[in-house]
Amino acid sequence: MERKILAALTRERKNWNDVRELIKQESLSTEGQLIYSLIEEYYTLDDTANSVDLDILCSRVGRRVASQKHVDFLIQIIKGFGELDVSGTNIVREIRDQEAHGIGLEIAARLAQGKADAKTDELIAKYTELKSGLGVSEVEEEEFTSFSPSSLLANHFSRENLIEIWPKPLNDMIDGGAKPGHHILVFAPTEMGKTLMVINMVAGFLKNGHRTLYCGNEDPAPDILMRMMSRITGMTKYEIQDNPGRAEELLAKRNWDLFTLVSLSPGTFGQVQRLVDKYEPEVVVLDQLRNMSVDSENRTQALEKAATYARNLAKRNGVLVVSVTQAADSASRKTVLDRGDVDSSNVGIPGQCDLMIGIGADPAMEDQGLRVLSFPKNKLSGRHTPIPCQFNYALSRVEAPQ
Repeated sequence: MERKILAALTRERKNWNDVRELIKQESLSTEGQLIYSLIEEYYTLDDTANSVDLDILCSRVGRRVASQKHVDFLIQIIKGFGELDVSGTNIVREIRDQEAHGIGLEIAARLAQGKADAKTDELIAKYTELKSGLGVSEVEEEEFTSFSPSSLLANHFSRENLIEIWPKPLNDMIDGGAKPGHHILVFAPTEMGKTLMVINMVAGFLKNGHRTLYCGNEDPAPDILMRMMSRITGMTKYEIQDNPGRAEELLAKRNWDLFTLVSLSPGTFGQVQRLVDKYEPEVVVLDQLRNMSVDSENRTQALEKAATYARNLAKRNGVLVVSVTQAADSASRKTVLDRGDVDSSNVGIPGQCDLMIGIGADPAMEDQGLRVLSFPKNKLSGRHTPIPCQFNYALSRVEAPQ
């Protein structure tokens, strides 16, 4: 059955979209888990692919596995997919029915124990969704025929569709904001304030009512949460410790419920897609891009793949993606950064971004908390004038220079 399931996933993207949230990788064999991860990578890398090229899958197995005997065995399995008589529709139905059956048993057990609680309600909702065939996340193509200027402006270029990017001078630089589907990259040397910059952006997203998913794999989650709370409340962490009730009041008034932080270690783009499906955000933050787990032969290729995945994530889901990555040694002590200052990928990553925001400072500026925001790539407005600013580390806020 496992081979038929994997074969069905390679035949048609729709099958993959319909069951990717239901397949438990730990229930697959060792070989099945590896092949599944390759299928996941294939569809994630190219959001236009309607099926998996089995020859490419075989080639990637050869680079992933050291033992030639094991490689030959896996290739035999993959090539066999093309010979299997598989009904994708029935395979999908079988997986959904199996999942529903398991959930049904769990619901029955909980009710027998008198547990008519929120968890049981959640399971009932999931059971109903599975039995009704809902929850399908097929990716649709966009086709534009005889599109009028007025329709284009109303649907894609109205200010109502823009997502403000704080601070205000930056938002003005990009003509009022970014659109869903855009990919923004924030990069800087170590300890230059990349996370502070992104936290300041997120404060703007929340203020304007945009549900935000923050995927972090660098800093401890409690540290990020405290810094987010400081930025939104205007209270330092010490003030929050002294008066947590006041902080809670302010957070409740300032859309804190729109913020979700998920700690990954290090995380895959398959995981991120499942989180997007679950929380339905308008903005996704990837902090940091370079830590994401992707299959690659070297660091440069890994970063380019990660950037491609991030861009496809934005386009496929209609969300704004903000990625964070490290700058190279060439950016050290520089005020204005350029494309060549991205660590290990001065071509691949820039090619997958709509807006690049570099954060730089010379030693004297760094000591004073002064920074320069530079824009080596700006497809949003075409302007590249650097912006000086002040980083307030106590509140994780980007301010005008003092």
